[in-house]
Amino acid sequence: MKIGRWVVDCHIHCGKKDEHSPNAKPEQGIFGEVIPSDNSDWALFDMDAYGIDMGILLPSFTGTTNEMHAEIVRKHPTRFRSCAMDTTQRIKVARGEAVWNIEAAIKEIEEAITNNPDVFVGIGEFAPGSMGTIRKPQSYEQRVEEWFAIAELAIKYDLVAHFHEYGPGQAARGIKPSEAYDILAMVCSRYPKCKILINHGGGQREDEIREALRLAASCPNIYYETGYWKAEFYEMAISDCNIGCTRLLWGGGDTGSRIWMHHPLRPGAKYLNEHQIYFNRMTWPADNRPKEVPYQPDWYGWACHQIHRLKDLNLATQDQINLIVGGNAARIYNLPTPKPADEMFAHGRPDLYIR
Repeated sequence: MKIGRWVVDCHIHCGKKDEHSPNAKPEQGIFGEVIPSDNSDWALFDMDAYGIDMGILLPSFTGTTNEMHAEIVRKHPTRFRSCAMDTTQRIKVARGEAVWNIEAAIKEIEEAITNNPDVFVGIGEFAPGSMGTIRKPQSYEQRVEEWFAIAELAIKYDLVAHFHEYGPGQAARGIKPSEAYDILAMVCSRYPKCKILINHGGGQREDEIREALRLAASCPNIYYETGYWKAEFYEMAISDCNIGCTRLLWGGGDTGSRIWMHHPLRPGAKYLNEHQIYFNRMTWPADNRPKEVPYQPDWYGWACHQIHRLKDLNLATQDQINLIVGGNAARIYNLPTPKPADEMFAHGRPDLYIR
């Protein structure tokens, strides 16, 4: 049984091989350069198996390219849209051929968007200059200005700007984790028309997610991707009058590769049995470089189960769930729907109004 009437996975990686490029350097860890490759066949196989209608592609890792993702979307225009990043600049910087700067990043993303109409709908997974970008440490003021430039680009082309700078090790280099959300709040205040999606809803632990949810009251243009959330975390957001169901976007939880499913910090390592925890740790080498497992992990089983638990625990109605798993994504990403969105998803109700 499908989890909703029309379902969108807002977090898919399917533009790389599950191995590093010969150009990758050991000190770059999981963000060492990878080999671009179209593995959308597996994404589509599992999407069909679980009733996922569309997906948002993310060219997150150094080595993936906007061009590859645009090609995947053009091959499957009814199934995918993609986000764009400064993919070429990141490759050059990782190889020591260039020094990263926001101006080049904005130019590259803008060119990708204008050259590929109806392909790119967002900026991310990692906003230019953040996670995985090799750069000199920057000041708080510099990162604020960089985010202003990102927000202006997002507004100009009606894109969703992705935010992945929460928590230790994930904020842009030189920025304290406590400062990252301050910067985001400043951006939201100055650019209320900029749609910002916090990847993974701010993390996997309850305290991480509660910290991210605190922004909701003062930042109505912030949305939360829920791929790592168990049912109890959805309850925290749905019961909050500042959030409800209209600002949550479902994801499969880093859908895409054989290596990422067994990251020791993924949901499987926290919520499954001891055998699974042991297995996850054993397949993540101590040097922090992923190792491919010999089968294709099931991306969707756990994430779909959490939506079914929402129903079983009576934490959400199906109309609410339909917004979370598809309706909100259709609205903020401007996705094509098989029926008019106002007819498919809860609209005009004072308790579930679409903001």
